[in-house]
Amino acid sequence: MYRRHLSTVLIYAAVVAAAFFIADSKLHREQAAPDTTQFTVNTDPSPVSTAPFFSLSTARTYGTSENPRLWLDHRNIDSLDFRVYRVNDPQRFFTQLNDPHQLGEDEREQVATNISTRRPLLERIRAVKFWAYSEIRDYFRKQLKQNTRKTLNQKFRATEVTKRVPLNVADYARVPLLNSSQLVTSWREQLPHLEKQYDQRSIPLGKRESGVYLVEAIGGDLRAYTIVVVTDLAMVEKLSPSGDLLVYAVDRKSGEPRADTRVEIVRQQKTIASGRTNNDGIFRTKIPANEDETDPAGEEANDANFVILAANQENFAISDLHSFYFSNFGDEAENVQGYIYTDRPVYRPNHKVFFKGILRGFDEHRQYRPLKSDRVSITIKEGNEARIFQQELQLSKRGTFNGEFTLAEEAPLGLYQIEAATDEGRSTATFDVAEYKKPEIKVSINTPQRFVPAGTRSKFNIDARYFFGAPVSRAEVQYYVYRAHYYPYFNEDDELAEDPEDDAEYSQYDNYYPDLVSQGEGKLDSSGHLQIDFDIPASSENDIWDYQYKFEAQVTDSSRRSISGRARLIATRGSVIARATPDRYVYTKDQSATITVSTTDYQGRPVPAKVSLNFVSRNWV
Repeated sequence: MYRRHLSTVLIYAAVVAAAFFIADSKLHREQAAPDTTQFTVNTDPSPVSTAPFFSLSTARTYGTSENPRLWLDHRNIDSLDFRVYRVNDPQRFFTQLNDPHQLGEDEREQVATNISTRRPLLERIRAVKFWAYSEIRDYFRKQLKQNTRKTLNQKFRATEVTKRVPLNVADYARVPLLNSSQLVTSWREQLPHLEKQYDQRSIPLGKRESGVYLVEAIGGDLRAYTIVVVTDLAMVEKLSPSGDLLVYAVDRKSGEPRADTRVEIVRQQKTIASGRTNNDGIFRTKIPANEDETDPAGEEANDANFVILAANQENFAISDLHSFYFSNFGDEAENVQGYIYTDRPVYRPNHKVFFKGILRGFDEHRQYRPLKSDRVSITIKEGNEARIFQQELQLSKRGTFNGEFTLAEEAPLGLYQIEAATDEGRSTATFDVAEYKKPEIKVSINTPQRFVPAGTRSKFNIDARYFFGAPVSRAEVQYYVYRAHYYPYFNEDDELAEDPEDDAEYSQYDNYYPDLVSQGEGKLDSSGHLQIDFDIPASSENDIWDYQYKFEAQVTDSSRRSISGRARLIATRGSVIARATPDRYVYTKDQSATITVSTTDYQGRPVPAKVSLNFVSRNWV
């Protein structure tokens, strides 16, 4: 009997071991494949995707008297496990990062080089359990329709509230990003389950001592990180064109200078300069010119920013200077400063252009000096970079020059460039060539009604006539229909906020990002008329806004001149607009708020209607 029990145990053990081996192998194959969602920082998922997603971000530093917080964007995540670490050596920490503004997969390896790529046994067992649970959950989800699942969730799942749960070490068996001795706090954050939409929320961290904190969030196989800096140290930096850098360190509360603050300038993980502030809180240094064109790091190094790190006792501050501030050091093209101007900003073809200019050079102290050359080459190019004029002129002792040239009768319209070049550098300026012709035809577009129920048919009537009265017959027409949200903006006391004629004229200036929904072409008849039938899309149950459709038509006559006309109509979901207006916008506790509710039609005329009121409490943190 003992042998029989032993055989049974061995069989069960073999089955469990085989299942573990198969599941673990499958997980390894999945992890071996490229997976851009392992770390959610710098990902851009499709708006229609329902894959789990979350990211962490911070927008500022915090003082010791403030409550630091971070921002969480998430979708299809039920809960996240948070760990907050305190960074022991912030200057060394940021020196390891190529970009202090992001912390993703690459940066994770930079700050945690001791992480093993092989997951420990406890974590692999947890991964197998999670995989089995996910397979079973996904199987049953596929068997149930979405409405059925929603009903079951509402019936059996408890009301979701954002609540923190203390996190036990056994809750997850992942390797910490930093040393566990640096762990300050950890918790599990419950989140509402949003499968097909994003949500953003603020995650408070509570008051913290001065320091740099690394926040790690884990949800399933996804991780995200961000940095929170708590400090009473602030700094201001100023840079001169010659590379002289001044750093001023102060107390962010009192504004008093912070003497003996350690300052370090870092680029591409290399210290460029370092030192300490004097009694006035000032540190001065010079950034060397970027002469390493053969830098083995290539373009990546040239694009890297300079990072300024400052530390005073427990307080730490960080700032950066973009590399383009330094990109012109030693550049010959920047050794000349010039100012070129023309006698007018706009010319017509066949006009004469008069121009003048002055050029100055720079010495080793970046002070102005006369140019060594006494000649300047003037080149004028039109918009397509075609050279239309070139002449060499004499420079005066003060570096001035002047000249003139005549535009051709068929000169192309657009922006022209004047370039003054010498052996020491060059300077440029621009002017426009344009031509105005009075339009000979007028295009009018109208609709039978300005407000039309969605889901019905309307039409746009196009009429084009010469100013002397004759119709523009057989002219070609190209038309476009754009859609945008409609926001009623007339006052309650106005029967109609605006004149429809003005509305058509100025509609081109609003709705900066409308959607193109239709386009086509046609031809005016002998009387200069064209009718375009338009089927207005019906509103869906998810629409909470009315839409306005802007119609734009371009009429091209026999001389190939194009004139445009515009009109628009409003597609309505109903016939009544309701407004609720409080008597004030700020109340104290126990005060009564008076809400005025008004109902009008779409033209602002009062109409009776039955309304229902819903009051929602929204808490801003």
